Amino acid sequence: FFMRDEILDELQLVPFADGKLAWMTPASGSNHEKVLEHIETMPGESPLFFGMHPNAEIGFRTTQCNQLFETLQALRPKEDSGDEDGEASSPMAVAEQLCNEIYDDVNEIKFETDEVSRSMSDEEKGPFQYVFLQECDYMNKLVGEMVRSLEELQLGLKGELQMSEQMEALADNLYLGKIAPTWSKKSFPTTRTLAGWLGNIKERCEQLDGWINDPLNIPKVVDISKLFNPQSFLTAIKQLACQQKSLELDKLMVFTEVTKREHKQVDSAAREGCYVSGLFIEGARWDVNANCLEESKPKEMFCKMPVINCKADLAVEGAMKGIYICPTYCTPTRRPYFVFEAQLRTKLPPEKWVLAGVAMILDIGVSI
Repeated sequence: FFMRDEILDELQLVPFADGKLAWMTPASGSNHEKVLEHIETMPGESPLFFGMHPNAEIGFRTTQCNQLFETLQALRPKEDSGDEDGEASSPMAVAEQLCNEIYDDVNEIKFETDEVSRSMSDEEKGPFQYVFLQECDYMNKLVGEMVRSLEELQLGLKGELQMSEQMEALADNLYLGKIAPTWSKKSFPTTRTLAGWLGNIKERCEQLDGWINDPLNIPKVVDISKLFNPQSFLTAIKQLACQQKSLELDKLMVFTEVTKREHKQVDSAAREGCYVSGLFIEGARWDVNANCLEESKPKEMFCKMPVINCKADLAVEGAMKGIYICPTYCTPTRRPYFVFEAQLRTKLPPEKWVLAGVAMILDIGVSI
């Protein structure tokens, strides 16, 4: 934005501010003193100077506060503290209660992938079936590790097993409301607290339950934010296009077409590709009526996207007119959890959204 000849004349130094904030380069021919005087007139620091929406500072400060309070929570003395009834509630007592509750919730989760796989012939198994079978395996491994470690901790708390470092770490994380490291290794990328993460697991299991009861047909709308490996699902869309159009896989890319419908309004599967949901946009909002990107509303950190039709076709070289190539990530931390590039319509220059850091996020860490 800045590295161009106009910076030697008079250039607006606040990118795409649309009159919200203005500051020009010094007048052409200004001497050293005049330049210094001009610098003194610079307005206070603002996200607008970086081409970002003022909401970016809200998000930054919120993250800072959350990290501060997490640190303070971790520094609290691990000793008995009285509750409203005057009864003592130690960290171990809290951990034990949560241990039992979580164990009761996940103990019976089990997807019979071998049985489902045998119920389909090789001809009936398509790319989508393999993706969902893989997703069920991922969930089985995660839940298996949760059940194993929770059973171990239960025995340790009863005194039937000697408490190991891993068991103590699990108890500490339960008390602090965090996801245990051994669970994170088998988990999906997330920034959620333990409570939100457990609720998210239930939602993921509901989607897998819906598929496993009818394995030959995938849901009309797939919530890709509820998949361990969303990239594999998008690859399956390309693989199916390869089979139907006799094209080479490495020459295909996924194209996105944003509909005007919500998940519940879709009554049939997509004619081409697949309908997906579960995406949120950060740094901008989606105008359903105009069917394009627009400025975020004040204090609206994320905007839920309507159902998107993802379909595969031959890759296009060069920039597409009126299109912003929007990166999509699993979590708000973004890297290293890149998923794919979506194409979103825009009436404003795509460069505006590049500077604003606009991206789509699958799991924003909270329920909306």
